[in-house]
Amino acid sequence: MTRDALIAALWHGRDPFADPPGSLRPLDLQGWRSIHPYLEEAVTSLRPAVIVEIGTWKGASTLYLARTLAEHGVVGTVVAVDTWLGAVDHWADAGLFAELATEHGFPSLYRTFLANVLREGMADRVVPLPLDSVNAAELMRLRGVTADVIHLDAGHEEASVAADLRAWWPVLRPGGLFIADDYDRLGGRFPGVTRAVDAFCAEHGLAGPWSLRGKCRFVKPD
Repeated sequence: MTRDALIAALWHGRDPFADPPGSLRPLDLQGWRSIHPYLEEAVTSLRPAVIVEIGTWKGASTLYLARTLAEHGVVGTVVAVDTWLGAVDHWADAGLFAELATEHGFPSLYRTFLANVLREGMADRVVPLPLDSVNAAELMRLRGVTADVIHLDAGHEEASVAADLRAWWPVLRPGGLFIADDYDRLGGRFPGVTRAVDAFCAEHGLAGPWSLRGKCRFVKPD
C-alpha cells in the first residue's frame, strides 16, 4: 500500500503534513535504541511497503526506519502510532514527565514529532496516527491495512504489552516481522515486556523470540 493510499484510508485523504506551522520546534531526536540492527535488517531483508511503529515518542526510530527505506530504495511508509500523551512511566517519573512539554496542562509532544519529521525531510515517508494502540489497530483492520513489519515500543506493563500484541497480530501479514523493544531475558527495567512477549509466543507456538541489545523479534507464520 502506498503512502497516498494510507492517507486516504487513515486520514480521509487529508495529509497531516500538508499545512505545517509557520515556525517549527528545534530538532529534538531524543530516543532509546532508535538505531538497531533489527530495524535495519527489517528494511533490507523484507523491503516492506508498510511499517507500523507503535510508540513513537519524538520520532527518532520512525525517522531511522524512514531514512533506511530511502537509502535502500524501498518504496515504503512508516505509520507512526502514538497518543503523544506519554505512558504510565512518563507520568510517574518527574524527569520523564518534564519531557511531555505540557502546554496549558496538556502534553505537546506531537508538535515536536511533526517538526522533527519535517526538519529531516521525511514527511513523504511517514504517516502519523494519533490514536491509542488498540483503536489504531482496529482502524487499520477496518480499512484493510496490513503491515509487513511492526515495531512495538509503547507501554511497558505486562497487561499493556499483552493487549498490544493481541491487537496488532491480526494487522501483521503472514510472513511479516514483529519487533518488540525493552525485551530482556535477564529481567531488565521492564520485565513485564519480556513476560508478555514470551507468553504470546508460547501461546501461538512461535519460534523465538530472538533477542539482541534490548529488542526481540519473531515472525508470523505463512
